[in-house]
Amino acid sequence: MPTPLRIALAITASLANGSAALAQQDAQHPETTDRIPRAQIFNNRMQAPASLPNVGFIWGSKAPLRSNKVIDSFYYPNQRDLDRAHTAEWYRQNHPSWITYQCDQRSPSFGYIYAWGAYAPLDTSNPEVRQYLLKTYIEPALAKGYHAIAFDNVALTNTDKRCGVWRDGAWVQLFSGQSRDPAHTAEKLDYIGWLRKEIHQRGGQIALNAKIDPQQPEQTKALIDLADIWVDEGGFSDACRRRVTGNAWRLKRDLIQERNNRAYVSINYICQATPPDNAEQAWIVASFLVTRNSRSYLAVLPQKDSGRWVDYPNLNPPVGAPTGPSQLEGTLAWRNYQRGYAAVNFSDRDPATLQQPPGNWRDMFGQPVGGPIELKPRSGVVLLKAS
Repeated sequence: MPTPLRIALAITASLANGSAALAQQDAQHPETTDRIPRAQIFNNRMQAPASLPNVGFIWGSKAPLRSNKVIDSFYYPNQRDLDRAHTAEWYRQNHPSWITYQCDQRSPSFGYIYAWGAYAPLDTSNPEVRQYLLKTYIEPALAKGYHAIAFDNVALTNTDKRCGVWRDGAWVQLFSGQSRDPAHTAEKLDYIGWLRKEIHQRGGQIALNAKIDPQQPEQTKALIDLADIWVDEGGFSDACRRRVTGNAWRLKRDLIQERNNRAYVSINYICQATPPDNAEQAWIVASFLVTRNSRSYLAVLPQKDSGRWVDYPNLNPPVGAPTGPSQLEGTLAWRNYQRGYAAVNFSDRDPATLQQPPGNWRDMFGQPVGGPIELKPRSGVVLLKAS
């Protein structure tokens, strides 16, 4: 019997090429490499949602923008029913075999509970459920003119504690209920692979807010390979709770650069509504510049403050285009640009010494820089040619 990983890799290989319509859409959205293209996270709190400087991707656009310069996406909460009227009780009365439960066989596996309640969790291994989601939400969104469908909270780990369903009055256990379960991983990859195929056939793209699981690197790569647009919530900085460091930073860098010309979106949450301090900005921008591929987009915003345009100074240093790939030595990563240089020390405990390139330099905040640079753990620097 094939293993879940072999199934995942087979799914990825079979879906490596998109449709002609998808390729045409990609050609309409090239990245401008001499600046940092931005991403907007929702646009429902904006008076002019289409008037955004330097934005190439919108996660969860209120309406299709019908623009050849911006990839707009229709938001969908992954394995849940977007219709809030379709509660868990509604499903018990109308489609009792479609809703998933925890292993106590009573509690719906909501996963995410909001102030208003929760979306009903659906069994996406069920062909009837898949067709319902396709016909009710995905096809109509693409028909309206959205470029992409954005699926939220896509994880290989069983964060929702899904366990089983009730069919014809009998309990059918699908998963163990444990966080890491090969059966759950295989079903998630099969479902996302099916979505990708159906969306491509209709000329759209699939955007995944997909989480990295460092304990499942090969399966994580298989998942992210299914995304035309990989949306990385938490990016390199997540609301001051943590910065991505160590092997997780290195894995993220490898996954981004392996995407070549397929889109990557880095969402970075800062501590509060005030502008981030220089150290936080330098860490975010330097990490982005070192790891970016040919179609990368950056978002920096306060957590739970999406829907409006948020901008901060210094997020777009004029470094020009990269002159080559990033380089690694220990926990020090760096990259040369036409008019700049970016470096990151992604160690979580050890400082590193950086020898700056020859010439006169200033940092991204305008301060002159000379001699060796001491980078603290979890820090970055962006240099610009002083001339």
